[in-house]
Amino acid sequence: MLKLLLLLGILASVRTSNISANFPYCFRFFWIGPYPAKDYIGNETCEERINNENIPCRRPIVATHNDNIPDTVDLWAKYKHNPNAIACAMVPGQLCAKYTYLHNKAVQNITYMCAKVNTTTGCYRQKFISGSEVEVCVCESHLGGMPCNRGTQRHQYKLSYVMIAGISLMVFCGGGEEEEKLCYPVKKNGKEAGW
Repeated sequence: MLKLLLLLGILASVRTSNISANFPYCFRFFWIGPYPAKDYIGNETCEERINNENIPCRRPIVATHNDNIPDTVDLWAKYKHNPNAIACAMVPGQLCAKYTYLHNKAVQNITYMCAKVNTTTGCYRQKFISGSEVEVCVCESHLGGMPCNRGTQRHQYKLSYVMIAGISLMVFCGGGEEEEKLCYPVKKNGKEAGW
């Protein structure tokens, strides 16, 4: 009986270690940003580091010697044979996300992670009155490749064009009953057929 339990335990561990081999990876770590006391981050937790500022944090906590943003190409070259140290398996329903927190246009920290999001790819920014900004970039990694964790800016521009076009239509075509409308519905066979 003990041998059977041991065999089942070994099979279960082999099976779970192969799960991540069947999926592409996303980077998973928290870069603390410019930080003078790099030698003391080893024991820090995410809760201590972010002070409940609603900033996502995923271990491990990473610092760079020169305070530059981490070089993910170098990280992947170093850890691609042990990806679970700095990455998570991008399981169905998840994408790779890079959450960047900025203050006065300077990067304060970055969280790389697997996440469930309501979009497929791109970068999105939100600015606050305080001078803080959040940028979230989303992408989909591919099996056997390096994790992506960055979106393309072109999607942000496409979204901006759609928003500008929508706002323009509301401004120029909107208007109430008493206002003159600048856009007119299309007519087919003398009847209104919609916009």
